[in-house]
Amino acid sequence: MAIVVVGGGAIGLQVAGRLALGGVPSALLARPSSVAALAAAALRLSSPDGVREVRIEAVASPADLLASYRCPALAVLCVKGYDTPDAIKTLQALAPQRILTLQNGIGNEEQLVAAFGSTRVIAGVITTSVEAPSPTQVVITKLGGVGLAPVDPTTEVAPWVAAFTAAGFPVKTYGDYRALKWSKALLNMLGNAQAAILDLKVPQIYADARLLDLDLRAAREALAVMAHIGARPLNLPGYPAATVALLARFLPTTALRLLLRRLVGGGRGGKDPSLLRDLRAGRTRSEGEQLYGAVAAEAVARGVPAPVNAALWRVLGGIVRGEVAWATYRGQPERLLAEV
Repeated sequence: MAIVVVGGGAIGLQVAGRLALGGVPSALLARPSSVAALAAAALRLSSPDGVREVRIEAVASPADLLASYRCPALAVLCVKGYDTPDAIKTLQALAPQRILTLQNGIGNEEQLVAAFGSTRVIAGVITTSVEAPSPTQVVITKLGGVGLAPVDPTTEVAPWVAAFTAAGFPVKTYGDYRALKWSKALLNMLGNAQAAILDLKVPQIYADARLLDLDLRAAREALAVMAHIGARPLNLPGYPAATVALLARFLPTTALRLLLRRLVGGGRGGKDPSLLRDLRAGRTRSEGEQLYGAVAAEAVARGVPAPVNAALWRVLGGIVRGEVAWATYRGQPERLLAEV
């Protein structure tokens, strides 16, 4: 059962490398520059458990795959959410039997279902925290696991549980793919947009009670939308979304602030949030659209107020598109608070 990983970023490299180390037949579709680097050197995986090296099969196009990897049993999608439309074209050429998306954000499954049908799509989350200093090096800063949920209940996921288990991932399955992806999105959002907009680290954000409370308001809006679509928060491997959601309802604000400072800081493994790293890299698209933008859009469709999520995406989206000068907000919490 061959597996092809689509996307050679940090997550894609980690998945391809660990599958190969676990003896699972796998290949990677990546950019030509990454393919050249991986042809010249082994992939080096560093984690709290040690350092391992492995050679992986990497190509730039489905046409370049060995015959044994064409029309694979599974394609694992590891690209940014805003790249899903282009990835669909790649997947159509690849023609996998099943597609597992490990992407962050909301709405990727629906796009894949529209292109391939619900029985071929499996929703997934990955909770390891990783960095890729180069195309041949992955640093796992916090160990986590994988969660899987079929979009169609008749789709079998047991073979992929076995594959990811062989690769060394703790794996858990879930019955509701929407609850799975919204629960992961809920935790991806904590400390993310504000850090990007203000160009500050999460501990700096959470040291300001006003900014921390803004995150709480955004999270409660997302939880309200989840309630309207019938998606209950779930505890994920290493990400206790359901527990946090429950505590958010009953804990005093002071205690909740302390909990979030510990959870969010530790959950990122010391990394800067993804939206901040993307802005610093000069990217003109942002997964904030699949997080805050998706929450705000679903809130409008459901008639639920979500002004904080809408404002955070309005400001972040404006900066990303070059419509708002980043300097207007960098290091200026008062400007952001006034806008929201």
